[in-house]
Amino acid sequence: MGVAAFRAGVEVTIDGVVHRLIRKVDCNVWQLEHTRTLRICEYRTAALRQMYEQGKLKFSNSKFSNGIVGGAKLSSINEEQWAKAKSRRAYVAAVLHLPSTQNQIRTVVEEVYRQLGSEGPCPHPKTVLEWKRRYLASGSDLCSLIDQSHRKGNRGSRFPEETIELIKDVIDDVYMTLERRTYQDVLDEALDRIKKENALRPRQIHLRPPTARTVRRLIHEIPAFDRVAARYGRTVAMHRFRSVQCFSVANQPLERAEIDHTRLDLIVIDDQTFMPLGRPWLTVCLDARTRCVLGIYLGFEPPSHLSVAACLRHAVLPKTTIRQEYPSIENEWIAHGVMQELVVDNGMEFHSASLENACLTLGIEIHYSARKTPWHKGKVERFLKSLNDSVAHSSPGTTFSNVLEKGDYDATKHAIVRLNTVQEIVRKWIVDVYHQRPHRAIGVPPHLDWATSIAEEDILLPEDPALLDAILGRVDTRTLTHKGIELDGLFYNAPELLYMRVRCGPKLTVELRIDDTDIGQIMVVCPKTGELYRVPALHYAYASGLSRWQHKVCKSYSRRILKAKQPDAWLKAKHDISGMVRDEFLVRGKGLRTRAARFKNAGDQRVLETEALEASSEASAFDDDVEAEQFWEESEDDSDLEYEPIRPVYRKRSRSPEEL
Repeated sequence: MGVAAFRAGVEVTIDGVVHRLIRKVDCNVWQLEHTRTLRICEYRTAALRQMYEQGKLKFSNSKFSNGIVGGAKLSSINEEQWAKAKSRRAYVAAVLHLPSTQNQIRTVVEEVYRQLGSEGPCPHPKTVLEWKRRYLASGSDLCSLIDQSHRKGNRGSRFPEETIELIKDVIDDVYMTLERRTYQDVLDEALDRIKKENALRPRQIHLRPPTARTVRRLIHEIPAFDRVAARYGRTVAMHRFRSVQCFSVANQPLERAEIDHTRLDLIVIDDQTFMPLGRPWLTVCLDARTRCVLGIYLGFEPPSHLSVAACLRHAVLPKTTIRQEYPSIENEWIAHGVMQELVVDNGMEFHSASLENACLTLGIEIHYSARKTPWHKGKVERFLKSLNDSVAHSSPGTTFSNVLEKGDYDATKHAIVRLNTVQEIVRKWIVDVYHQRPHRAIGVPPHLDWATSIAEEDILLPEDPALLDAILGRVDTRTLTHKGIELDGLFYNAPELLYMRVRCGPKLTVELRIDDTDIGQIMVVCPKTGELYRVPALHYAYASGLSRWQHKVCKSYSRRILKAKQPDAWLKAKHDISGMVRDEFLVRGKGLRTRAARFKNAGDQRVLETEALEASSEASAFDDDVEAEQFWEESEDDSDLEYEPIRPVYRKRSRSPEEL
């Protein structure tokens, strides 16, 4: 990079437009000429200097600017080239103030040659004058004297345009495909096409066959992003060429939280039968500022609104009983509270109206990351990997994260970790290991960072924890009649609904908030006053503690096996299936055992365990594994679990069930 000054005849670039300084018409005013339109404009000297300081104005006289010499970067210039450039500068400095004629400078050039004692012949005065011209044109930049002899030679293609176009077509058809064929495949195809083309041409105008070097050069002329996108897909290209230029930064705890799911790389066994059940799902909500885990959900429920709601409920409520529930845990789990922003991906469970309404009710703003961009919530992604590496991969029965690492290891055969044990291990690792060791990103343990960066009075909590299940519940609408509310074949009614019909009308549409983990009762919103009523099911003995998915399984069993559709038959089906799950009549295959484990670990466990003991002596109603598998597959169909979005309104109810 040379030097320049505001002088007449100097070219400058202003916001990408080239101008030439013509004359200084006043002490502080310059006239500039647009090099293309020849339009004259005037600028004050102070304005020109200010634009230069801000980077809007650049001197463009020198073709050696920006540290580039004939396309070569400064970093590529070796010591020998620098030494040769310094010698040339000595000749230029000696003749700099002499007339630019060969006779005038010949003696001076010979004298400098003797002083330097250089090897080789003395440079010709004409050569020295060319060095002088380049040196002055560059603004006294030494880079203009760098030897460029290595760049001599032919710069044009030795192949005709027809051959180049044919090779480019072959590259598009052969190389730029998802099959990822090689350079040699492109060369062979190009040679074959040229051979066929030459067969149709006279001998005098045959096309010259290309070389492997030409093919490789033309391929590398294609932008790297386009090559990767064509051969590996645009998603891979976006991931490989991504650039972290700006990202959201959380300055306080609970300012930003990230949530995601993963399937543990570990096969667990049943607590009673010790049979392999499969890999459980884990949902984690992580605080972005302190890296503390706010809440988790671990079970066989696949990613759904139910698992997300359970994780959020665990995240916002204090975990004061964690040490009583798991005596092996030594430290307190202090991270909790309502976050300001929740970052999620584009899973269907995060696009439900129920989750959106629940977050809006709690004052949480949902941010959706772009498709196929896991780095937008990289903190929770990295945590899930750390948990799998530390907990799952070090336990018997691990499935590893890569099938190539598995080898001859039989995860099902070596599985010895029970589901309840996994529940305790995961929580203990989070509280006693992850929260207590220094985090690489923040430099201190997450537990300590949380304790020192947020005060107790700054942690936001739901006003009424009893209504939290209703807020996080699924949104639905039903018609209220004299029979009550019908939902999934069950009827719900209570005296409050009668009062509601008296005030609002004999038949009206009402909002529902449904906890899918317990369909024994639902929450009904009065359309006129906004009051929230808790309404039990009329068949409470059957529905209490039963999840919606379990209810669907019982209905399917009753319809297919008991050939009945009445609630009494559903109750019998509930007893039968609980006993079958316990005694493994339905869980002969690993896939079936996983779905049976989902049935067993959903809803109220105490109710199901009691019914399982009562029904354990009954025989299976299935004759073979095929019928059992068909039954479970039909029960897995969740297509009817969709619901219409609706915005809920919550107010404190005026009467409690005890007052009735």
